[in-house]
Amino acid sequence: MNKSKVKSQKSKEGIQNSWNLGLGTWLLGLLLIFSLQGWSNTSAPIALLDTANTAYSKGDFEKAAQYYERIISLSYESPEVYFNLGNAYYKTDKIGMSILNYERAKKISPYDEDIAFNLQLAGQRTMDKIEPLPKLFLEEGWDNLKSKHSERTWGIRSIICFAASLFFLGVFITSGPVLSKQIGFWLAIIFFVCSSITFSISQSRHNDITEKYSGVIIATSVEIKNAPAESGTKLFILHEGTVVSSFEINGDWVKVELTKEKVGWVKKSSLEFI
Repeated sequence: MNKSKVKSQKSKEGIQNSWNLGLGTWLLGLLLIFSLQGWSNTSAPIALLDTANTAYSKGDFEKAAQYYERIISLSYESPEVYFNLGNAYYKTDKIGMSILNYERAKKISPYDEDIAFNLQLAGQRTMDKIEPLPKLFLEEGWDNLKSKHSERTWGIRSIICFAASLFFLGVFITSGPVLSKQIGFWLAIIFFVCSSITFSISQSRHNDITEKYSGVIIATSVEIKNAPAESGTKLFILHEGTVVSSFEINGDWVKVELTKEKVGWVKKSSLEFI
């Protein structure tokens, strides 16, 4: 049974403030800069979201989908909105659009069980049953690490570690005893390394969400050709809801890959990027 209950906006992670006054002041300033630079767009159009959820609850799924699409067009994106939009499309038998939005929700929240369940359920209604391309062990481990937290959380941890590095650098510079200087020096190095690593993870997580390396076929059926032209030879046919890797665009055509053997060109209008 499709898990079609609308999701509410929720916050799962908090930050514990456990440092001294000097470090806390550093963090307050840095976190303010961080939020202004990268994550200022966090306020949802609540009234519109309530209207969409109400329409969904009343069974008016087409109108609900329109409202959710409008919310997204206002540059507000969240796994809950994409999940609800996927449900609305699923209820109106638009399986391609349903899978597209479940996949978009999954990019933001990879371990959400409701998203995974509904994505699997919608996938059962597609005609093309294709196993995803396998990943290398290290690549899969890196992806799992990145997906444990949001890009914002990794970014905040990077700032915290950087501030701690500056604090202990100050301890190294101002301390008199040799032992205090050694402790300050090595802790400054350790926290700087941690800051660099968590920043890299945050940046990579951001790229995963924003870059378009995969898509979903939204046309009922489409021919995959060996060249980006109508005159190209037909290789095979794909149907609505099939998820493909996409890594090259040539005018109105997109090069897609299902397996190493199944590669070809499809009209861009037949596909939506995840």
